[in-house]
Amino acid sequence: MDYSKYKQSRNAAWQILIDYNIRSLPVKVSSICRDMGIKIIDYDRGNEMIKYCKLEERCQNNDGFTFENAIFYNNKCVIGRQRFTVAHELGHILLHNGNGEYNREPIAVDNPKEQEANVFASRLLAPACVLWGLNIATSEEIAQLCDISMQAAEFRLERLQRLYEREKQFIEKYNKSCFLQSPTEKQVYAQFQDFINSKL
Repeated sequence: MDYSKYKQSRNAAWQILIDYNIRSLPVKVSSICRDMGIKIIDYDRGNEMIKYCKLEERCQNNDGFTFENAIFYNNKCVIGRQRFTVAHELGHILLHNGNGEYNREPIAVDNPKEQEANVFASRLLAPACVLWGLNIATSEEIAQLCDISMQAAEFRLERLQRLYEREKQFIEKYNKSCFLQSPTEKQVYAQFQDFINSKL
């Protein structure tokens, strides 16, 4: 994935956390969407609308999609997966004007728009600086704390482990952490400080 696109997705997630004054995990992504005027409709509740708009194909083998100003999601999935799907679709709305493929569990060979939406969703629901502040080290901890699926938590842990490794190198070379170097990341961390302190 192109690093500039990665940064754009990550920074967009950080900005949402700041703009909506999010201070604890799990992030209530449905509340963010409602505040933004985006409807969230599960497949069962939206069944008639899905049929009327001829959107049945989008539901097949997909956990969610965006149509106009609404996010549709598969309510048969586990709650953590539903939350990631809604965050992923929110990423498409903010990054791609709602245009993307149809959402399912992330895979390594996803197209760039899907990767960008996945980065947005994981950074929104499981911000690395907060996980770092809490000394999180397992996918189980991430899944439970952030209320996301184990698969999404495992993807998040892979990146977090790379950041922990980078931090060691940073400390050796510069005598400081690689975390909280960005003013935006510092602001996110400051917002979560009371939550982090309450969990330690």
